[in-house]
Amino acid sequence: MANPTGQRVDPGVLRTWGTELLRKLGVPVNQAELVMDSLIDADLRGTYSHGSRLLVTYAPRVRAGHLASDTKVTVVRDVGAMALLDGGLGFGQIAAYQAVDLAAEKALTAGVAVVAVRETTHFGALGYFTARAARRGLLAIAAQNGPPMVPAFGGVTPLFATNPFSYAAPVANQDPLIFDIATTAVAGNKLQQVLARGETTIPNGWMTDREGRPTRDTLAATQGFLQWAGGHKGYGLGLLVETLAGVLADAPFGTAEHTRSPVSGRGRLAKGGTFVAIDPSVLLPEGVFAERMEALLAEVRSSVPAAGVDRVMAPGDLERELRDEQLRQGICLELSTVEQLSSLAVDLGVRTLQTA
Repeated sequence: MANPTGQRVDPGVLRTWGTELLRKLGVPVNQAELVMDSLIDADLRGTYSHGSRLLVTYAPRVRAGHLASDTKVTVVRDVGAMALLDGGLGFGQIAAYQAVDLAAEKALTAGVAVVAVRETTHFGALGYFTARAARRGLLAIAAQNGPPMVPAFGGVTPLFATNPFSYAAPVANQDPLIFDIATTAVAGNKLQQVLARGETTIPNGWMTDREGRPTRDTLAATQGFLQWAGGHKGYGLGLLVETLAGVLADAPFGTAEHTRSPVSGRGRLAKGGTFVAIDPSVLLPEGVFAERMEALLAEVRSSVPAAGVDRVMAPGDLERELRDEQLRQGICLELSTVEQLSSLAVDLGVRTLQTA
């Protein structure tokens, strides 16, 4: 949903302004534009935790020399339908673009492909990249790990991040089906948004305190841990992400600091990620998979709703509707986000972001 209170910003204005800000940080213009495209897409879809507010996080990392302003992605290993890339500890979006495009090219040749990335940083919203492959007619899966913040189910020793997972599939005559989640109950940035708004409570099921007891107290939550989505089931998926994006990608995993980066522990910037791409036309005639996905989703959306439910939706429906609305009316950014971005602009000597 759109932010109930906030300020509207034209997507094009925000993209141009954000690109200018990244350029001030030394990011090459082509890379700055790619990063902003992914952030704007997240904002448009209501995933504000992974949108333009991340510029406030990226800037100090670049200025401290921990996040490379000019991302250099290199090939570590490339064998058949598989490859391993090194993200150069630069912007994760740039590494993700190259990884998913390479996976797509390989899948269109071999039928299926796996491309992993080590020494990368936050990709942003994974669904942006799986959708990129789906628009080429491919079924795509992505996973990324991160710093140790979340314990194994039933524990209080931080080992994992929110470990996001995404898939996307082509659908005839409509946008791709996009599923993009943290395997924890919410993304870690959600708590940061609550703190920025000065709220003293959080919803049930988000977090525990430091002893592992569920809490709604924001302050206690800052000393505690995110909960797994669905308890042990979310934990199992999170462990799969750690396996794919950490162990398989030759990246940090658990508490193992398997990185060149000097930033370690809970603040670790280095992450791993893995993309899988599958060409359905190897198993089915050209276009049949997308047509059958269209039929499947039509059944989903025409399902009889349960009591108290207006309609049954497929993953990504709400986000797509919000995107269309915000493309017309402007992105509704939280006041705290606008204030943080304005402060950053002053600090970097960039013009103030213009809101409606």
